[in-house]
Amino acid sequence: MKKLRTLTGVIIVSFFAACQPGVQKGAALSRIHINYIRRLGLLAGDEHIILFDSQYKIKVSGNFFTNRRLAAYWTDENDPAKSYINYAFYPDIDSIKRRYFKVSADVSYLEVYKSDGEKFRVFVKADSAATKCFFNSAVLMWEKSKLAALKYTMQQ
Repeated sequence: MKKLRTLTGVIIVSFFAACQPGVQKGAALSRIHINYIRRLGLLAGDEHIILFDSQYKIKVSGNFFTNRRLAAYWTDENDPAKSYINYAFYPDIDSIKRRYFKVSADVSYLEVYKSDGEKFRVFVKADSAATKCFFNSAVLMWEKSKLAALKYTMQQ
């Protein structure tokens, strides 16, 4: 009986490890997954994913940032009304708020406020160091984009 519980525990842990790969570098994503994200309209030809996280399977859930945007999607085959695809290009972002949760039941997220008044969340479920790295890197990319736009405007 004890061996069965141990085996069941190993199977459950393996299942969740496979479903929640944690924060990954964009270069670690398979060509199949990159093409899927392109088909969702979240990746242009000259765009590359920097960091990516999924709370489930990549074909269901994705939260990432690229050299041009922040994005999140959820595709629910059982209830399409729950599906969403959200993104904002860096110039269209007004502000970003970090929301950290230390309780394992809650998922930390970036709340992205767009210039048009819309907002959405980019979720990251990883250990605190990986979550902070994701958040800080995403905000840094956005700030870098704002500085580049400001520099361009000043040169005109």
